[in-house]
Order: sequence, then structure tokens, then C-alpha cells
Amino acid sequence: MTNYQDPETVLTLNNVPVKILHTEALKAEGKVYIVLDDSDTIPVVTINAPRSVVDALEADNVVATADLYNLTPDNTVPIVLTTNKYSDAITHISGSINQVSLSIEDEKTGTLTITPAVSGSVADGYEIGQITMDQNQVRVTGPASEVNNVASAGVTVDMSDTENSINTYAEIHLYDRDGIDIDIDKNLKLNIDKVMVRVEVLTVKEIPVKIAVSGTPAEGYRLTGETSVEPGRIKIAGKKSTLETVDSVSIPSSELSVAGMRKDFVKNVDITKYLPEDVALASGQSSSIKVTIEITEKETEEE
Repeated sequence: MTNYQDPETVLTLNNVPVKILHTEALKAEGKVYIVLDDSDTIPVVTINAPRSVVDALEADNVVATADLYNLTPDNTVPIVLTTNKYSDAITHISGSINQVSLSIEDEKTGTLTITPAVSGSVADGYEIGQITMDQNQVRVTGPASEVNNVASAGVTVDMSDTENSINTYAEIHLYDRDGIDIDIDKNLKLNIDKVMVRVEVLTVKEIPVKIAVSGTPAEGYRLTGETSVEPGRIKIAGKKSTLETVDSVSIPSSELSVAGMRKDFVKNVDITKYLPEDVALASGQSSSIKVTIEITEKETEEE
């Protein structure tokens, strides 16, 4: 008999998730599953029920499950559909798909070293110093095929226009052999998802290079007084408080002895040996300084 006051009608719901039950059965065997073709989401669920029931139902009231105890030889699991209320009043419920398709694999855990990196450019007059983390390894667990696809792990901190050192938690990303970011979905699990990263920001300062010459050229030769230092100025990096006390760097006379020389003295000097403690060359600055000291033959006096 038709109830004209509460006629049967149809409710259509989209993208209903399916809960996989009894996953521990596979885990006990050292196996894990991968859902194929997004089959753990039912594109369309149709419910036939009296209008009063349909009006009271929402998407959260639909319960879709797939029990791994019912796994078939071809690795599919039947989907069971019901509702968590008014189930006795529902005439019919069905989904546009009726099974979840799985790939069953061995479970694997791999350990990766986390590589830190920065993005963006710090403010003018500054540069990146040391980058440290509170831990540098992450464990990745999941299906063997997906774990094997992970080639590296890294974190990136945005340092755009920064003038100060930064301490922050950065999210761990996984990358394949081509450096492409891997989506860490429900198939892969990390033992940690973030690490504390400290990025040091150093002040950059430009200072002159000074030289001191020792010794006397060979008999009959003299210094012209002309010298060349290339580059004559260098960029150094360090803490602001340290650089405030550094106005120049000097190459000592022990490096630049012209004793017994009969031609121009030319020498490449490693300037890093003469930088103050806690001061380094700025990024991109060559450590080699070329010093040229001109020597010429003395003029002979006419009788």
C-alpha cells in the first residue's frame, strides 16, 4: 500500500568513503595493501526510503565497509552498505561500485637522511650560514614498491628577505629519483613528519686587503713602489657583533718576501689563513688573492 502522506523517494549521495576493516589480518603476515583506482570511494550511493527518512539522512549517516576477512583470491573485497539510523525503514541502498580492488604487497621500512635546504633570498647584506636540525633521519614504512620509489627526504625553510637567524619546524618531504615530490598519502607512513631546523643568517661586509713587504731585492735591483692586490677588497661573513671590529685583513710580510728578487714578485695567497676567528669569506668570494710587487733594475749612473 502506498503511503501518500510519506511517499517513497530517492536520495543520491556522492563520493562516499569506504572503511577497510580488519587490516591487522594482513599486517600479521607482514603485508600491506594499496587501494587501486580509488575504489575505496563510492562515486554514487542511491537510497530508496520514505521522504521523512530521506529528509533526515545526511552523508555521514551512510556506512560503507569492506572487511578484509572477505578478501577474494583476485584481491577484491565486497562493499557492505548500510546506515547508522533508520536502516529498517530503507527500502533499498546501493552503490555505483560494489567492491574495493587491492594490491597486496610486502611491508617495508626504509631509513633516509634528511637534507635541509632554503628557498628565497635573504635581505641585502646578509647570507645563509650553517643549517642544523634536531634530527637528520626519518623512517618510511609502506608497500615495498612505494618505499623503493623514495630516493631522498628533505625539508625547506623560506628565508625571503630575512635578516635574522631562524628556528622553525619544517615539514618533511619525500622525493623520487628525479627529484619530484612524492605525495605522502595513506600508503606511506613516516615516524616523524616535521623536524626543528635552525638556519643561521650572517652579516656580510666588504673590507680592504692590506699587504706588508719584507726583504730587499738582489743587488742592482729595487722596488718601484708599485704594488697590485687583486682583488683589493673582499667580502666576509660573520655575526654582526664580530664584524664590527673587523675593518681590514692583512697579508703579513712573511708571505711577501722579495729578498734576492730580480723580477716582479707575483704570488697567489690564501686569504682565509689571515681572517679573524669566527669570520669566513662570504659566499662566492674566492680565497685566492694575487699580489704583484714591481721590481726593476737600478739605473746606472754615467761617469
